Order: sequence, then C-alpha cells, then structure tokens
Amino acid sequence: VGSVRAFGPSSAAAYASHRTSARHHHVVASTTVQANANSIGGLRPYRARRQYVLLVSALQSSPDDQAPGNDHTVGTPAQSSGEKVAGGDQLRASTGIRPSLHPTTINAISEALLLRHSPRNTKAIDIWSPDNTPQPLEVAVTAGALASDLLEKRKDSCVADGDVGSIPTPEECQAVAGRVVGVVMRLRQLEVELAEKVNTAKWVAKYGEYDTFGVLKSECQKVANDIAASTSSSTDEIEIDPTIEKELTDKIRDDPLFRMCRAECLLALFLDTVEAPKLQEVGETVPGGSSVDFIDEDRREVILS
Repeated sequence: VGSVRAFGPSSAAAYASHRTSARHHHVVASTTVQANANSIGGLRPYRARRQYVLLVSALQSSPDDQAPGNDHTVGTPAQSSGEKVAGGDQLRASTGIRPSLHPTTINAISEALLLRHSPRNTKAIDIWSPDNTPQPLEVAVTAGALASDLLEKRKDSCVADGDVGSIPTPEECQAVAGRVVGVVMRLRQLEVELAEKVNTAKWVAKYGEYDTFGVLKSECQKVANDIAASTSSSTDEIEIDPTIEKELTDKIRDDPLFRMCRAECLLALFLDTVEAPKLQEVGETVPGGSSVDFIDEDRREVILS
C-alpha cells in the first residue's frame, strides 16, 4: 500500500481493503479497521467498516464546508533513475515504480463535485447548470485549475517528505489534468451512465449499497424511469430534477465518503469508456496506464460490465 502521508475525506484511493462480495462476506485487509468494524453491532461488515472509516475521515475534515483546495494526498513514493530519495517508502522507491496518479485525480474530481454543489461557488463547473449554462471553455479552465492546485500540493508534500523522486513529472501532470477535465466536462453524462450500471446489479438494491457507488437510490430510480419512457439514449438530454438535486447536494456536502466513492466510480467509468478506447485507437499510452485498479472487485464488476 505504501506510506500514508495524510488521511482525509477526499483521499479516494487511500483505503486498500478488498471485499470478496457485497452479497456475502467482506474481507477487510486492515486489521485495525476490521477490529473496529466488527465492534459495531447489527451491521453488515462493509457497512460497519464504512462507518468507522467515515468517523476517522470526519475527524480530519475541514469545518469550512469542505472547501475546495484541501488536499489529502496518499501516495507511494518511488525513486527516479539515479536519484537519491531521502524519505518516503524506501522499499517501493527501490523498485523504480512511480506512485499512482489516481489519488490526486480522484481528489480533484471530488473537489469538483463539492464545488458544483456549494452555494458559495461562483466558478463555472457544470455545463448542465440549470440556472445558467456556462461556456465549455470556462468549465474546462475551472477543472484544470483544480487539478493544477492539487498537483502543486502533491509536489509540496513530496518535498516536505524529502521524497523528491515522487514529484509528478510534466507528463504525469498532463495525464491528471486531462482526466479531471475529461470527467468534469462529461460529469452529468457519466453520472447517468453510473446510475444505469448500478441499476443492472440487483444486489445493490437488495442490500441498500447505493452509497458504495456514491449514488442515490432516487437518482437510480429516475434514470430507470427515464429509460423506460424513452427510446433514445439516456444521455442525449439530461433533465435535472430539483428535488433529487437538493438531496444530492446535501449528501455530497455532508458525506465525504459518499463523495469519494462517487469520484472513484466516475473516474473508473471515464477510463473504461473514454480514455482507454481512445488511446487504443490512436496507439498512444499515458503514464501509469489506464487500468481501473483503484476500486474493489465488486464495483469493478458492475462498472466495467
């Protein structure tokens, strides 16, 4: 897993627990989490673990409405060629493997979700805004700024740890920024597609595991109803329900783990349906590749199906 330099509500890839099945028994890799989760009576193992992690997450969160710009990057430092690393994970550094870009990317997407649902936000972040549709370029600039800010914080964190070998390279910065902009520009479409995917997994409704994917039961029901009432693609026209939007705003603002799960799943969907196919088409690659290796197997089966 590597060294955990910080722990917070938007550290999307910080939890390395693996669940064998949401329908049966969940195996938690961390013995600390397992012990605390098992102590919460009357809950399924994953739900108990979620409450414990959320408690730790809440203790680390900012009281100022989870303001965008808070970075809680979790990384696994690596040693660049011929460069001495003074700190960080020495074992990982010796392998020459670069730290994953996914934590920083997911942090930025999480901040974009929070920004979109903040009443104090004045920046263009949603091209499907019900009040005033901004220009796509404005949204792209805002998304790029979020990515740039978190990358700069990642760099500062590496320097503070004496782990300069893990500072993101220009190519890695481009990959992160491109993914953040790509997800934000397609945010509403990806959210509809995510709800569609969740609707195909009957165990989600059976066990009430909507939060695992960062979606609301009501938005999944709306997507199912919209598809049933229309013969066109569900993402051709997106109608925003004010009631569901308010419920989603409250949930994203008040539940950092819900927001983190949503950001993870949106990125996974983007990589699988947009980035990977396009790169394969043009014969190109990006640093670290486009594999969806940052979510548990249960969610992978649903999202990549």
